[in-house]
Amino acid sequence: MRFNLIIIKQSPYQGRQSHEILEAIMSLALFDIDHRVVFFEQGISWLFAQQTPTDQKSVEKQLSALPLYGSEQLYYCQEHHLGLFPEQQLQASVQPISADELALWCRQAQHVEVF
Repeated sequence: MRFNLIIIKQSPYQGRQSHEILEAIMSLALFDIDHRVVFFEQGISWLFAQQTPTDQKSVEKQLSALPLYGSEQLYYCQEHHLGLFPEQQLQASVQPISADELALWCRQAQHVEVF
């Protein structure tokens, strides 16, 4: 099975770039392209529960809308969550994967895009 792998390493709320990342994910889903989205390193902060940004729309709300576009599941690297943000609660809908599983996905993917 071939798929596109999106790895998000950057923190959210980086101006227009956060919106462009979401648009890229929605485009894959809308065109029915098999894909997986993994939050990695600082990108895990996209998944923090109950975000309240002061000057932008919450990415938490935007991520929760992705299933409407066909992105059924979001993943995060469990080792990075435990190492970088051990006390931070993540959204309930995301699934952990190991760094080894992510490495396997990188080898299996048709295309890997890192943001």
